Amino acid sequence: MKSLSHHALLPLLLLVNAPAWAAQEPVAPAERNQLPPPPLPDSTATALRFYGELGIGGSVYLNGEHQHQYSDGTYIEGGLEIKRGHWFGLIYGEGWTVQADSQGHAWTPDHSWGGFEGGLNRFYGGYRTDDGTEMMLSVRNDSSLDDLQWWGDFTPEYGYVIPNTRDLSYAAKLQNLTGRFRYSVTAAPESRIDESKALLHFGKYDRYSDKYTYRAMVNGYTQYDLQDNLTLLTGLEVTDGLGQLFLLGLRGTHLAGRVWHHTGKGDSGGHPGSESGLMLSAMTETAKGLYLSTAYSYARHRFDSAADTATSYAQFGVWYEYAGGKLATALDSKFFMRNDSTGASNSVFLMQYFYW
Repeated sequence: MKSLSHHALLPLLLLVNAPAWAAQEPVAPAERNQLPPPPLPDSTATALRFYGELGIGGSVYLNGEHQHQYSDGTYIEGGLEIKRGHWFGLIYGEGWTVQADSQGHAWTPDHSWGGFEGGLNRFYGGYRTDDGTEMMLSVRNDSSLDDLQWWGDFTPEYGYVIPNTRDLSYAAKLQNLTGRFRYSVTAAPESRIDESKALLHFGKYDRYSDKYTYRAMVNGYTQYDLQDNLTLLTGLEVTDGLGQLFLLGLRGTHLAGRVWHHTGKGDSGGHPGSESGLMLSAMTETAKGLYLSTAYSYARHRFDSAADTATSYAQFGVWYEYAGGKLATALDSKFFMRNDSTGASNSVFLMQYFYW
């Protein structure tokens, strides 16, 4: 499929808002915007809540090495949350299917399920003060910036993944998400946990816990409501030996944008160098629960020992939520621009979600 010109993108963004590295990209399990869990009752008695979700679907590549091939993104996740007075905790797991070919190569499109990958991604306890300040200690948790990974991204699936540290093992988090000014800070020591030390293991294709090998870090953000439905975001990450990430964003009801610069990561794969980028996103609700969205992402990767590259693509998506929030259907598409140099494939994503 022919790439779109980046000069044609801004009219498309305005149209939507008018009513209101490798030569081939790596295949990975689905990442998506998800509905927030229902609130726990505000009482001094012990309250328990089990919640989760199931997604069935994936992507089809429109060109390139895997043209017309299907990449499965089926997943399941769920957990138990507890609250008693000011104390709270959560244990939450996730997992997804792994496609594999006859030679045992994982994440191979257009093949059957070869296995399963998963583990615990949130296991923490904390204390909440009367003014909403939360203090948490964790065995597994998301970093503060990971909590806002899709902030300012209205699209269902293919939004650009900013190169901040995401999932953590042992960590401490301090935050207050109430009021007009909100903040969150997370600190974690160096971790050498990998799949050989996993709490759960699902066979030879399970490499889930490898992501818990990382440098000591601290990251956080502030949010400030400039006015109703207009929020300013600032973010910072400092990683031992890997530089700093700076993040700035602005989000309204129908338009959002974010820019970032990482001094120590040439791309999201951790290659040495730097990365600078921006993402613009727009959304409109055309009917109850039916959202149309579009976005443009650009990132410049400046490597220490290789030629610079650029990631540049546009998205067009649909999100339909129904049955009282218990069901949702998502469609997303990604088309790379002429100024993109990654050689990655255009693709279409379709998934059915079930929430409980």
